[in-house]
Formats: sequence, C-alpha cells, structure tokens
Amino acid sequence: MHSQIVYLDNNATTRPFPEVVAAVTRSLESDWANPSSPHGFGQAAARTVALSREQVARLLGVRAEQVVFTSGATEANEAVLRYHATLGATLITSTAEHPAVAGFYFRHMPQKVRTVPLDKSGRWRLDALESVLEAVSGPKLIAFAWANGETGVLQDLTAIKLMAHKYCAVCLIDASQAVGRVVFEADSVSYFTFSGHKLHGPKGIGILIQPGTVPQVEVLIGGGQERGLRGGTLNVSGIVGLGVACELRKRNLESAIARMGRLRDSFEKQVIAAIPDVRVNGSDTQRVPNTASLTIQGVDGMALVARLEARGIICSQVSACSSGQPEPSRTLLAMGLSRDDAYSSLRIAFAVDTKEDDVDFAAQTMVEEALFLREMMGGLV
Repeated sequence: MHSQIVYLDNNATTRPFPEVVAAVTRSLESDWANPSSPHGFGQAAARTVALSREQVARLLGVRAEQVVFTSGATEANEAVLRYHATLGATLITSTAEHPAVAGFYFRHMPQKVRTVPLDKSGRWRLDALESVLEAVSGPKLIAFAWANGETGVLQDLTAIKLMAHKYCAVCLIDASQAVGRVVFEADSVSYFTFSGHKLHGPKGIGILIQPGTVPQVEVLIGGGQERGLRGGTLNVSGIVGLGVACELRKRNLESAIARMGRLRDSFEKQVIAAIPDVRVNGSDTQRVPNTASLTIQGVDGMALVARLEARGIICSQVSACSSGQPEPSRTLLAMGLSRDDAYSSLRIAFAVDTKEDDVDFAAQTMVEEALFLREMMGGLV
C-alpha cells in the first residue's frame, strides 16, 4: 500500500531542497548582520549577497548588476507596471494572465488596457497582437507570463519580442513558471521577473531582471539599498536560499528538464489510456515539461481533487491565487473550453524530486477516482 503523500502541486510552490534549507539556516546563524553596515560583520553579509546574486545571474545568463532582489514576482511586476503607468503607457496583455502580471492596470487604469485573445492551444494570437500594436500610439508595455501556470503552455517568446521591437514596445515577462524548466532567453530590452519558491527556494524572495537599454525601475523608495532600486534591509537568508536553488539547477538544467518531461509524459500516457474522453490542454504546442492540464469530461474537477487528496495525492484545479474562487479557469475559457469542461479540469505539476513510483500511483489512483465519479454522476464510462 502506498502510504506517502504524493505532492503534485509544484506550480503553486515547490519543496525547498535540503541544500537550500541548510544554506538558509547557516545564513541566519552567521550572516545575521545588516549587509548595508560598514563594519566587518555587515560586509561579510554583503559578500554573501553578492555571491548569491552571481548564482542567480549564472542560471539566467545575465549580468549580476541586472538582478534586483524583491519579495517575489508580484512585487517586481507591479513596480514595472506602476513605472510604465506614469509614462502613460498602454498595457497590452491577455484576459488569461495571472492577476500578478497585469492586475495593477486592470484595477487602476482599465481604460489603458488592450487585450489579446488566445488560440485554442493557449498561445497569444500574434495576428491580433499586431493589430493592437498598430492601433495603439504612444508608449506600450506588453505583459505576459512566459509559461502559463495552469496549462504549462509557453508563449512564443521570440515572436512576441520581435513584434514588440517592430512597434517600439517594451515587454514585461513573468518567468516564474519557466525558470529552471526551460533554457532561459534573456535580452537587453525586456523585464523578467521570477519567484524563488517556484524553484525549490524560499518563499518571500524573487527577482527583477532590469534590461540594459531602458530606464531602471525603482521598486521601492527607501534607504538606497539594492543600488537605490529597492529600499529596505535585504532579506539575506532568503537571497542565500535563492542563490543556492539557482546554483543547483544550473548544474543539472538539461537533465532536470528531461526528467520532468519523462514524468509528465508517463503520467499523461497512463491516464489517457485508461479513461475515455480525456483531453490534455495545450498538448499541441510547446509546454514546460512539468505541467499537465487534464479535462476529464463528465467529472467534477473539484470533487476529483478532493478525493485524490483523501488518498494522499495533492494537486489543484487552477492557480493557487485563484483556488478560493468558485469560478472556472479564465485560461481554459480563453482557450475555448466550455464552462462545464473548465470545471472538469485539473492541474498536475511535477518536480525533479517527484519519484517514478509516485507518478504511477497518482495515475492509477486518478483513473480509479475519475471512473468512480463518472459512474456516480451518470457520465461517460
């Protein structure tokens, strides 16, 4: 009998690696001084921060001076949005984006928002994006998640950035679900953001990558920390944990990507073979290797998630920031799914520390519970 908890909600957060936990603990014990202090203890903490900044930069392929530490992608995104709002920029985004990507404009400047629809695969329609860019005058900011947190679908980063360049727009790219799962593609004209807890790092720490050819964004005004770009005493232990997480992934990036892809493909294959009328959302386009979004027709997704948890399998229906709302996934609706099909969907997200036998157990259990619910609900069998 399988007695362990099988955690498959890694797009909400990941378990910190043991090396990360150990590094954070050591930092709290030895690097407790303020890194802005001029004395030896403070400067020792400052050197630790500098090393962590280099570790992050090496994974992302950017210069260390481009990395600004924040509390997470949400803070970094909002700083960029607020800055471009002061310039009078029109925000170009999609209705399927995570609230952290574009929520400031939707709440405070809805009249300056233009939206781009998704195609059935979950990608931005590039023809629609070009039409919006042609129609908008003045400053323009394109904001989107590189990898969708529910489906894992990757946007066509190269095409969007080329179009942005053509129409003199700037890109804000939330890479929280992409870092460590694909090869990073930084450039000199786009902002990138990321949260450490998506990569087995601590919560409450993230980064903003400042592009080299546009004005620097001030995240927080304060005492001049982070080269004057984000005030406030640095979260040294969180920064250390993030640096170690990035260093670990840098060492095994290709093998980690391959392993997560094998786990996801094995899971999808087993479920599809055993349950009729299952659709893998976004499977006809590029996805991050760890994410499976399944629509199981005739099954209440919320009930299935609850029954799986009762048997020790942890997954979800939508992103963690939306899971308290009884509405269907906006992403799936934007892809053309009906409300019923969106309600019949759930998300499975693997990690490099997911075990093969856990994948098999989760697939077998999902098959059993889904077929049971279909029979109880009088659906397809």
